[in-house]
Amino acid sequence: MINCERAGIKRFVVAAPRELYPDVARAMGRFKDRDTVSMVESFSEILNRRNAQGLGIDPSSPCVSFSGNLVFAKSQLARLLDAHASNPRLVHRTVSTDLDQGGEIATGPIGEILKSGGTSTRLAAPAASLLPFALNGRPDDREEAELRLAKSIREESAHKDAPMARWVDRRISWRISYWLAQTRVTPNMVTVANTAFGLTCAWMFSVPNYWMRLFAAIFFLISITIDGVDGELARLKMVESEFGGALDIATDNIVHVAVFVGLLVGCYRVDHSRAYLYLIPILLGGFMMCVYATWRAFKIKGAQAAAWLDKVDRWSGRDFAYLVVVLAIANRLEYFAWGTAFGSYVFALVLIWITGRTASSIVNRRSSIVNGD
Repeated sequence: MINCERAGIKRFVVAAPRELYPDVARAMGRFKDRDTVSMVESFSEILNRRNAQGLGIDPSSPCVSFSGNLVFAKSQLARLLDAHASNPRLVHRTVSTDLDQGGEIATGPIGEILKSGGTSTRLAAPAASLLPFALNGRPDDREEAELRLAKSIREESAHKDAPMARWVDRRISWRISYWLAQTRVTPNMVTVANTAFGLTCAWMFSVPNYWMRLFAAIFFLISITIDGVDGELARLKMVESEFGGALDIATDNIVHVAVFVGLLVGCYRVDHSRAYLYLIPILLGGFMMCVYATWRAFKIKGAQAAAWLDKVDRWSGRDFAYLVVVLAIANRLEYFAWGTAFGSYVFALVLIWITGRTASSIVNRRSSIVNGD
């Protein structure tokens, strides 16, 4: 019900025997007292007429139907809703991938969904799909469902992760998230702890010692991997919040600035060249331009913009941490210092230019649609 609510579904109807109403209400948690949630003994009693509670539904009303004790990811619900949007008159079904195939999700007109043998389009699950999963009373059901849910997180973010984040970081972070999901650790705790770890890396970069700077680069790479855990953990525990997202973004930026400044200070203390001190305000200016360019890019709205924003996520990812490790091994961190100081301006300007072109393209496309072209 939480996933459905976040997907924009406003009204819920639960069918159960009347003697089980109290148990079902307790199971619904915070949803049980809402006016938008109703319980009936049979869906057929509310089609084309109102029941004793005054509830009635038009058979042509769009509906998402769940049968079985299902566990599913938001991405799979979104896939079904997209299929429904492409052809709302058909019933689109997907069967659970557990051994018993003991559950099903369907979208379409509620009347058609309830008809036995009604028009339907079976959606084949992608090869990598791990959910939905139906809990059918087997002893290992819970562990299997939790494991599948944790693995699905990696698939959900694959389209916007940078290459190394997709191939390496997510393969590690989801395992950490899966373990933490079974503890009392909260996503915000992970964010704060990882911020402290990142700031420690920044201090280590400022120390004029080869091994200290090398370990700083390695620890920073570990921090990058852990950075994905807070979001994954929030989705696993279903505790996503605007505050948590804002905290993650703010602390990421603080760590970025601290690490880059620490790296420049370290280069100055190694080479004793004042040029690195002059690079600090230059780098900060470039960083602010990148923040502005990214903010401007994320202001674009619409379906076409979503694909563009995924590209922005990939381009602005933190795969650069792998390059930092390589340069630290070669004792050439000054290359990264100079490249970042001026490269940040190039990135920001290119992003601003491409964003402008993308926004104009979207506006022109909408104008053509309005004019009937």
